[in-house]
Amino acid sequence: MSNILLIGIKGSGMSNLALILKKKGNFVFGIDKSDYYQSQDKLIQSNIEIFNKFSLSNISYKIDEIIYSTAYENHELVIFAKKNYKTLSYVEYLSQLTDNVASYAVAGTHGKTTTTAATAFALTYKERVKFPVFSIFGSSLIGKDSCIYQGEEAFLLEACEYQNHFLTYKLQGALITSIDYDHPDFFKSLTQVKECFYKFATNLKNNGFLILNVDDQNVKSLKYQISNARKDLNIITYGFNDNSLFRIEKDAYSNKYKVKILRDEYFQFKYQDRTLINDIVGAALLSTCILLDRKDVQLYLNNDDIICDEVFTTLFRISLKALENFNNVKGRIELKAVSDNVIYIDDYAHHPKEIYTLVNELRTRYPNNKLFAIFSPHTASRTKALYKEFISVLLLFDKLIITKTFASARMDEDKNNLAKNLVRDLNKKLLTSFKVKLNAALYVEDIKDVASIVSSMVEEGDVVISLGASNNDNLYKEIIKEQR
Repeated sequence: MSNILLIGIKGSGMSNLALILKKKGNFVFGIDKSDYYQSQDKLIQSNIEIFNKFSLSNISYKIDEIIYSTAYENHELVIFAKKNYKTLSYVEYLSQLTDNVASYAVAGTHGKTTTTAATAFALTYKERVKFPVFSIFGSSLIGKDSCIYQGEEAFLLEACEYQNHFLTYKLQGALITSIDYDHPDFFKSLTQVKECFYKFATNLKNNGFLILNVDDQNVKSLKYQISNARKDLNIITYGFNDNSLFRIEKDAYSNKYKVKILRDEYFQFKYQDRTLINDIVGAALLSTCILLDRKDVQLYLNNDDIICDEVFTTLFRISLKALENFNNVKGRIELKAVSDNVIYIDDYAHHPKEIYTLVNELRTRYPNNKLFAIFSPHTASRTKALYKEFISVLLLFDKLIITKTFASARMDEDKNNLAKNLVRDLNKKLLTSFKVKLNAALYVEDIKDVASIVSSMVEEGDVVISLGASNNDNLYKEIIKEQR
């Protein structure tokens, strides 16, 4: 057992790592800002102490090891720690784990948290004998505040491309959901992003497997490159694309889906948007491949799970059936409350394509309701690089409030007030087009003023969405208070 300090412990991945370290028998404590983050709830429930001062002077515990979020790479405390303690970054620590445990990852510009979580769900769902896996991803399963830790035969992680982090992992298998331009503070072009994912795929261990969503054109292009560069890899494709090995089809008369290889067996998931269905089917494939990578897969199944000659399809079917019960993760189309016939949703979407997927899903779920978004842009560099795309997708809401840009720990501040400019240009669009949904866009500088403004604008039947990667997931509580 070690005493481990985590700097930036409230981060989505760091908080899950803290829980796993504690499950393994370590004494864990952390440092972070005093601001409230949803992730801290599970830390408090697990009796993990959080210090709000970025200093070691007020910590009396012995420190054996320090792990820090890469967001604090240049912080003076981290610089001091590196000189005086055994110190690793979050990415370095995960990389070290992949050296010692059979490891598998989900990568992709969009959908990786949902897909990783769904894979973990399929590997650990209650009807199956416990499979010794642990998993780290950027949120928590809805209805489950603890981490996924059932043993250490396999490690499943969400692998982020930012700053080439995922290139350090040693993986036996991986899934790629999508490749798109993002993180413009690091990647200067889509070409650079594509090159990064190519390196990720070619880094897989010999005779490993790679699962690809070929509905994404950039992933589809990658498939041809990898097929030539790594002939030893088992490449598995999925999607609604006709050329997918595991082709998804929607039933013409219901909201059910089938994967053609399973013939006429249909499954009903809790989502309808194609992107989200892809995430679920991808997770079923990844969980199946991870199980089949074991020496004796029968050890991890119920007696009722009959394994026949078609082993892959049998396990795949079991995973798909389990995922009919998957409720997603916190911060991904998360229903927070229903009050006075107003529905409150929280969603982490902070890229135009992610927002588009969210709108499609909500329009399907609530076809007769107005969508009222409270959007906090995440980093000035992303807003600037994808400005036109943000304008197009934000016009799809019925009502919209945009708040000050959230800089995050990267200190990517909005010095040119791009958030305010978004509102100006959205309202210009409203004057020149009659084909948009949006009625009006407002800019609110101070998040503290949002609740009172929303409560004066909200109507019965509205779906109010706290949107973006900022710290606004509890805003619904303040809005409900104002209405009362």
